[in-house]
Amino acid sequence: MKSLKLLFIGALLSGCVITDQGIGINSPQPDVFICLNAVSTAEAEEMKDKIDSESFPDDRLERGKFLAKDRCFQVSHDMIVLDAFIFDSKRLEMAKYLYNRTENKSDYDIVISSFTFKSDRDELRDYIEMIEG
Repeated sequence: MKSLKLLFIGALLSGCVITDQGIGINSPQPDVFICLNAVSTAEAEEMKDKIDSESFPDDRLERGKFLAKDRCFQVSHDMIVLDAFIFDSKRLEMAKYLYNRTENKSDYDIVISSFTFKSDRDELRDYIEMIEG
């Protein structure tokens, strides 16, 4: 029975890419990504608190990137983490970093809209267009 399960799993995962963040299934369309290290709302709040504990903007950004490494986010979690950034330049840089780790990218307009200045919104949109091709 165990060998049948392994055969089924092997057949299911053929053509897949396994990364630190999860399993990418390379089907004809659309691509499916299964996150193995998703952030919960409580974890996002904890990350925000840890970032808030840093005094300097560069240290906050460095800590945020470290905490987000190898994790998967939802836009709602991105918004929680981004609330820890006081300066828009660092917040923008973190938003770009989180975009690549966000599962529901189609909702990223919520993040874009949260920026006060049009120039920041435009820069984030341009970044996303460059990434997505």
